Amino acid sequence: MPKPIETYSVDSFTDTAFKGNHAAVCLLESVLSEEKMQAIAKELGYSETAFISFKKERHFSIRYFSPKMEIPLCEHATLAASKFLFEKYPDWNSILFQTTENIELTISRIGKLIEMNFPVYEISSATAAAPLLEALGIDAIF
Repeated sequence: MPKPIETYSVDSFTDTAFKGNHAAVCLLESVLSEEKMQAIAKELGYSETAFISFKKERHFSIRYFSPKMEIPLCEHATLAASKFLFEKYPDWNSILFQTTENIELTISRIGKLIEMNFPVYEISSATAAAPLLEALGIDAIF
């Protein structure tokens, strides 16, 4: 029989139970296949499930799955995983997550607050088809 996976339901962006943005957090003790993580995320049914694996002291890999597919980066699931780890290890004040795209996310606890540092991407101009603009009720993208 497989070993149970430590799994939690966490409310992000709130201090009130059953409010905010929900995510599941699964702490893995062994490697799971993408298919297994996808099946678990589908079964749990949250918009995202974070799968975290210990790499070394305060350093974890993190992967995100929706019920339909893997997501490269998810802020609220990162916050949920951080909240879980800071509660599990109350003496920690920082965590480092590494995504499947090798993006390093530095997370800090400052009192009761959690500060997350995410990559900054360059922006560029875009165009959109007229039907999309009409459906959004706007004239142009800026």
